[in-house]
Amino acid sequence: MEKILFFDYSALVIEIVLLGCMLIKKMTNGKMNRAYILLVSFAILTAVADILAVTYDRTGNMFNTEKMIYHTLYLLMRAFTTFFCLSYVIMITDTWFKASNNFFKKLKLFLPITFAPILMAANFFTHHIFYISTQGEYIRGPLFIILYALNGYYAIYGFIKVFINRHMLSPSKIISIYTGSFLMMCAAAVQFFIPHVLIDMFANATGLLFLFMMIQRPEEITDSETGLLKQSAYDLEIGRSLANKKPETILMIKILNFNVIREMFGYRDTVTIKKMAGDDIQRIMRDNKTYGEVYYIGSGNYRIKLEGKQERFAAELAETLNDHFKKPKKFNKIKLNLIVCVCITKIPCDIDNVKAMTALASSLKNQYSGNVLYASEISSKEKYNVMRDIDMILENAISGDSFEVYYQPIYSIKEKRFTSAEALIRLQTEQYGYISPELFIPAAEKNGTIHKIGQTVMEKVCQFIGSEEYDDLGLDYIEINLSPAQCMEDDLARKVISIMDDNKVTPDKINLEITETAAGELQNSILNNIKTLHNAGISLSLDDFGTGYSNMTRIASLPFHIIKLDKTFTEIKENPNLVIVLENVIKMIKALNMKIVIEGVENRELADKFAELDCEYIQGYYYSRPLPLSEFKEFILAHKS
Repeated sequence: MEKILFFDYSALVIEIVLLGCMLIKKMTNGKMNRAYILLVSFAILTAVADILAVTYDRTGNMFNTEKMIYHTLYLLMRAFTTFFCLSYVIMITDTWFKASNNFFKKLKLFLPITFAPILMAANFFTHHIFYISTQGEYIRGPLFIILYALNGYYAIYGFIKVFINRHMLSPSKIISIYTGSFLMMCAAAVQFFIPHVLIDMFANATGLLFLFMMIQRPEEITDSETGLLKQSAYDLEIGRSLANKKPETILMIKILNFNVIREMFGYRDTVTIKKMAGDDIQRIMRDNKTYGEVYYIGSGNYRIKLEGKQERFAAELAETLNDHFKKPKKFNKIKLNLIVCVCITKIPCDIDNVKAMTALASSLKNQYSGNVLYASEISSKEKYNVMRDIDMILENAISGDSFEVYYQPIYSIKEKRFTSAEALIRLQTEQYGYISPELFIPAAEKNGTIHKIGQTVMEKVCQFIGSEEYDDLGLDYIEINLSPAQCMEDDLARKVISIMDDNKVTPDKINLEITETAAGELQNSILNNIKTLHNAGISLSLDDFGTGYSNMTRIASLPFHIIKLDKTFTEIKENPNLVIVLENVIKMIKALNMKIVIEGVENRELADKFAELDCEYIQGYYYSRPLPLSEFKEFILAHKS
């Protein structure tokens, strides 16, 4: 019975369309894209070989040599297509490194496929797989079933691989892999028993279409503006690598002045600039003969993922990139300076969880030195483990009342005594020891526990102020910080006043500190809270003045009693011009009838200088570090006497 080529032609059309979509959309970056392109290309060649073989079969006893060649190519490529399908599945689960590092697993993966070319080469002499009769007919040999056994072996291998690593795949991906594989196996079985029905290639094409729609999804893993892999692909790959404890080196590249560039040049030019930076990264990698995945994850952040032998080139590549971005770039007839930070991170050696990776990336701006950074030198692995568990740590600390309030004395230059103190939250845990507020406060603001923490601080401070011990200290008031998130609470003022009333604390004993960032916000909730607290007689301070972009007109309209100058103003020795800024800032604040606290004073020279500049209050390690309550009381009593 004559073989029907309709399904082969249909398969060829589907596969050419799939390949065209990948190439036209320039979805060629990333190992998954490249693996899929290879898989589709091989399927196209297999379909072409099958079409040619069947076409020559129709010529009778002519072209027998050509028939042998094309049938051999088809069967050989058909076997390798199944092997490449399994390879693609292994890539999806990101477990190739496990096979490459284990001899038995390598043998199990690669040995069966080596039989295919050996059998097909030997078939020219033995005719055990197939042969062409004297009448020009294609006839299967006694060992033909071995090729099907090879395909079945790799199909079952893929099924098991997906099942073992199902926790790394979404249900839709698992279903699409199993559905596609099942269709291919059924089609192979049909074609084995009914040779003239050529549906094998069509089933392959249908399976590839399933992969394209449900797994590949180029638009979901490729950034349309830069052509690089996007954040969703990065998060997925890093998550799998960490779950598998796969050794990799990540180069974190961050354009520190990205926001400034965006404001200066606008959206369209910024897109061009970030694509230009991405192209430079790829070109430098090619020049250095370094191969890895390149991602753009937004806001001027790029990532390069190197694995296997490529990891040894990480340091050289990082230095080359760092040197390259230090040079001005020509853009729109001007010289553009990109301030770029490059950091080398090894996983799981330096970091072994996603939250820690995020914490490290967030800290790069503060770590910038102009040189290549190494995650292993920036901080200990324990710090990143804290970030991994920070949500649990905070919940346990709240439920176990583990937060402690420390107090840092504030010295009055005019009265020559300690008149107040700032309440500061501290956290000591059994498992991780001391955890810095610089770590847990941002995390608390992100997960919402900052509201409970703020209430805890307010209650503990008010309990202290309401005690007889506080009266003995002779302090005027205690300063309590309010985070921007707290300031946005609709009922913040009511809560504060209620806690004060419960502890019989009068409004003059409390001073609430609001950060410059929160004060600059326009939310009605913040303005209403400030107004209600002020009307209740509670004084307010503007904290961290000088760290943000202050709207002085807005600040002047708010009822602040004290302005706290950030500790960056103490760097007058390193920057003499800062004295001129200070003199004018102090003059302006004085004209607004507000008092000044300077933070971060650490030596006598600075204390004298700020006294000379007519600041009312000084806070810093020169007088005292933050102290636990018992030590604070002893300190104040000792200086009072």
